[in-house]
Amino acid sequence: MTERSPWILSRRDDLAWFHGSALLGLALLGVFLILPPLTDANYGAMHPAVWALLLWGVCFDGTHVLGTYARSYLAPDAGSRAALPGRWSWLIVAVGPALAVIDGLLLPQGPSQLGSAGPLFQNFLLVAYLWAYWHLVRQHYGLLVLYHRRSGADVRLNAAALWVGTLYPYLRFSLGEAYVRSGLPVLFPAEWLPSMRLGLDVLAAGVGLVLIAFYLVRRRRPGPAELLVVVVTGLHLLVFAVIDNLLLITAILTIFHNMQYHRLVWQYERGLGRAPLGGLGRYVLLGGLFGLLWYGPRILGVATIESSLLRNVLLGLGWGVALHHYYVDGRIWRVRRHAHVGQALDRGAAPG
Repeated sequence: MTERSPWILSRRDDLAWFHGSALLGLALLGVFLILPPLTDANYGAMHPAVWALLLWGVCFDGTHVLGTYARSYLAPDAGSRAALPGRWSWLIVAVGPALAVIDGLLLPQGPSQLGSAGPLFQNFLLVAYLWAYWHLVRQHYGLLVLYHRRSGADVRLNAAALWVGTLYPYLRFSLGEAYVRSGLPVLFPAEWLPSMRLGLDVLAAGVGLVLIAFYLVRRRRPGPAELLVVVVTGLHLLVFAVIDNLLLITAILTIFHNMQYHRLVWQYERGLGRAPLGGLGRYVLLGGLFGLLWYGPRILGVATIESSLLRNVLLGLGWGVALHHYYVDGRIWRVRRHAHVGQALDRGAAPG
């Protein structure tokens, strides 16, 4: 009897796409460390980091969102479209711009990300960033589920390590000065923040020691799932430790996610005997055009417009597209609810 492979696709493909694509995050981290620091005050079309953000958005983030639509709305089979929400979901795209207009016309304005805004739009941005981070980590968790589905092992310990290792640096950032400078709503009095950071550090260290003890007691040989946990949490801890701009942090962590996602889309489509959108050339071309239409206004439009209201409308529109993607993506990849998803991914996996 052939032994079942512990890899989702194959050892080579998993290491290259699901683990090794973190190297792109490290490369982008290096770019941002070399370039002049980016702040709200100097955010403009002449800043090289703005162009780096644009290139990431067009070439990686935009193409991966089109991958969602290629695997769902544009797929020829009913099974791939079965989990899609109703047409009402497209209203999500309009929520950000609508809130920006209401906020700008009716509420007092204060410092916000890349301009000024009232509490309504500021809180919209906070919710958008939280949902983005949840979406990001949730995909890594989804890969863990696929690995444990292959091995039959309990996912809980690796899942706990993944969530602790990714939520801790994000929570710590939210209690620091860089978050205060980000223009997002400050949730706690400034005098509380040092004590809260210390308490969070102690709690995270304690939980980390407990998780290590469980790993030692289990005495199970580490595999691709454990490697994924180490790579993901290591990158998150490093990025939050050395970068203090939330826009840059988002790009660095998301480019890792982007490449994982592209490979999942292609594997799913291959399992159904086809390529997304009919082939690589069309997939890349249409993805790049979509990324340009999405990220051109979101990055360069915001960089060239002086009106905070118009900036917020563009930011809201950019986030609206992203939020719709998060919602759709959270429905179409549920392996436990939709068996055909796991079956399609399994068809291309290498045997033992």
